[in-house]
Amino acid sequence: MNKLNPEQYAFFAKIADLSFVNPFSHEREQADWQILNLHPQAVSVTERRKLLLEKIDSQFQALARHHRFDTRQYQGKTQETMKLAWLVRVFYGYQQRFDDFIKAQLRTGDKALELPFALAITEEFERAGFTRQETTHYIALLFQLQRAFRFIDEAVSGTSTAIVELRKRLWNNIFTFNPVWYLNYLCRRMEDFSLLLLGETGTGKSLVAKAIGCSGYIPFDDGSRRFVESFTVSFKAINLSQYSTGVLESELFGHKKGAFTGAFENHPGLFAKCSKHGSVFIDEIGEIDIPIQVKLLNVLQDRLYSPVGSHDQQRFEGRVISATNRPLEQLMESGQFRKDFYYRLCSDVITLPNLRERISQNPDELRELIASLLHRVIESPDEGLTDRIEARIQEVVPKTYHWPGNVRELEQCIRRICITGSYQSQPAVPVKQANDAFFQADAKGNYLSAQQLLQNYCRFLYDQHHSYETVARIAGLDRRTVKKYID
Repeated sequence: MNKLNPEQYAFFAKIADLSFVNPFSHEREQADWQILNLHPQAVSVTERRKLLLEKIDSQFQALARHHRFDTRQYQGKTQETMKLAWLVRVFYGYQQRFDDFIKAQLRTGDKALELPFALAITEEFERAGFTRQETTHYIALLFQLQRAFRFIDEAVSGTSTAIVELRKRLWNNIFTFNPVWYLNYLCRRMEDFSLLLLGETGTGKSLVAKAIGCSGYIPFDDGSRRFVESFTVSFKAINLSQYSTGVLESELFGHKKGAFTGAFENHPGLFAKCSKHGSVFIDEIGEIDIPIQVKLLNVLQDRLYSPVGSHDQQRFEGRVISATNRPLEQLMESGQFRKDFYYRLCSDVITLPNLRERISQNPDELRELIASLLHRVIESPDEGLTDRIEARIQEVVPKTYHWPGNVRELEQCIRRICITGSYQSQPAVPVKQANDAFFQADAKGNYLSAQQLLQNYCRFLYDQHHSYETVARIAGLDRRTVKKYID
């Protein structure tokens, strides 16, 4: 059996500890600087990772000068430490290749690709003394780590305190606050832990849900050198506000041929389309009627459901992510939302910050978001264009603007400025002044059109009642039309 001297053990223990630190936290950044013995911000993030890998490699190579590294040559806590340190080394060594594979899989779509470096990474694991079962498990885990890091980083941009905290919360939602628990017990059981996303409209709840849904654990099959499914099929989403109650039940649970007029063939619902390794995202969960809540509660409790027109029970094995911008506590108090259903939805509850909060914490966040959102409008925007868009927004949008549509509104603001050079922000009108404001002309003497009046009226009603259905009933409009005006 091999032994480490105190200095070696201290180093590898620090490396092993990195596997337990949230990569989006300041603690992780500080740990890297300490290992590298560098002052914070001395080098870029990319350079820091490169230096860290070089230092880890040099220490493992020093061990190999005396004997080939093999985790089986260590015992007890030292063996556990060396396994974790070696996993950190492999992750950094293959991180770019995993990221390239993610890009290739995104281009290919739903067909699972062969992992190009499967043989190389498998041989590294086996030379280090890992069993075949451990090897396939850790390859799946390393792939999941890179997906989660990439997708969270893409979905949530910004440097305000609220956004830094949000990224940490999302990472912990995937891997839990205790990675040892996740590694040993929970990685194949996360379907039992639902997630409820709260926040105002336009804060990015669907993007966050997709980042979580595409970052689940997907087993690796060493025989085919493929993961058992593409992560692109592991996320299924539905927006409940798009459907009437009758159609919604069919979309969620499916229906049998002949179940109702127009059911000419069997139709798989959302739950049937979701794999055991996947997640379903149910948006606008606060909009559904009590009968549908009861049926969804049964799915969450018993994992069983029946398609419309069938008594056959089917099993749902995925994870449930839901979201709403409505005040669920008020809805529960008024009897519009079942408490038992809420408690099944909220294994974890994450509230997304609004744009006002983000900018108040960090005024530079607006520019960062403009630069990020421009990539959705223009393929390769340069910094000069970002400067011009930011300057124009500063000219036409008041500094105290409340951004009621949040990031979604900011994106549309950028698009409108690209087309028209201007943007008309929505004034924050006190309720007592709302009726008069609807009919007043602006500074140029222009009055609102009938459509603009109706849009403002719907928004006014929604601010009072927080319900698309209530607004639709009062205004005498279709629910989908109401949602279009409000969002």
